[in-house]
Amino acid sequence: MSRSDTKFRVPPWEKSKRVSSLLIPMGWVYGLGMEIRNRLYDLGIFRIHRLPVSIISIGNLTVGGTGKTPLTIEIARGLLERDPLLSVGVISRGYRRAGRDGWIVSDGKNILMKVGKSGDEPQLMAKQLRGIKILVGSDRVKIAKRAIAHYPLDVLILDDAFQHRRIHRDVDILLVDGEKGLGSGRVLPSGPLREFAWNLKRATCLVVTHYRDRIPLEISRYVPPGTQVFKTRLTVSGIMDGISGKEVPLEDIRGKKVWGVCGIAYPESFLETLEELGVKIAGFTPLPDHHAYSREDLKDIARQAGNGRVIITTWKDWVKWEGNHSFERVYVVSVRAEFLDREDDFYDFIQKFVYNRKNEM
Repeated sequence: MSRSDTKFRVPPWEKSKRVSSLLIPMGWVYGLGMEIRNRLYDLGIFRIHRLPVSIISIGNLTVGGTGKTPLTIEIARGLLERDPLLSVGVISRGYRRAGRDGWIVSDGKNILMKVGKSGDEPQLMAKQLRGIKILVGSDRVKIAKRAIAHYPLDVLILDDAFQHRRIHRDVDILLVDGEKGLGSGRVLPSGPLREFAWNLKRATCLVVTHYRDRIPLEISRYVPPGTQVFKTRLTVSGIMDGISGKEVPLEDIRGKKVWGVCGIAYPESFLETLEELGVKIAGFTPLPDHHAYSREDLKDIARQAGNGRVIITTWKDWVKWEGNHSFERVYVVSVRAEFLDREDDFYDFIQKFVYNRKNEM
């Protein structure tokens, strides 16, 4: 199956030039609203809570698909590997989860919340990060204060928090996509930006994800002199047999005929990953990001794929399927954020802020 055989969801600003131009005034209104909000935080009119632990924020300027969750996992794991005595927690909003109340998804040893209540990305982090507390809640100030009172935490990582100004952060890591850049450079709903591009200057450091051979010029023009810039890409770290839970050697799946399924921001990236793995793609089912799978959805996928055919999906999707499907054969692809160079420099850079903060307390 060629990539042209698959239809992906297109955001409104990419549907046509006419649609995009009609949305431009709305984008300016939204962007100016964000500017006023940022200014009120800068002036101290809106309160910023300073918490008694080191805070690392990971976020982006654009909607979806920059690789925040893999990098959050990589940083949390990397901090603990370099200092096993650190007590690390991660707080996520838990997009599209059921209910507004939240608390502990994982205490570092046991998963205490089902995926419907936690959301897919916090559940994914809970399954892949042992020894690290995973917390979820729409009021991240409240959840952070409760977590600090409950656990002897040294570091809290805020997932998807560049626009979440209510908590003071010691390190503000901004992700930018090395392939898509800033897109049209316009603000929602006329483009992919959550706020005007010049707000990139708030970042402590920049991480370019999906890096190819250069940093897009539209990003470079906004980077203040002296800002640390690091480069990463997503790589396949393993394949799991979803039925047995065992790892499958990558060479064992090459040439196999599979049916791909995913509900992520840019499903075409998963299709590219499958092509790079060397599998034969019999079909592909792209679904909306954070798709909430029903039993009927899973039955439809089984019917589309046909009896006995291997289904292959992402970990983000798998955490919502586990225990709810009747597939005979399922492969689950694990990816990780890999630093292309200067990995030690990156951790030295953020650990400096972490330990400076610890020494203040």
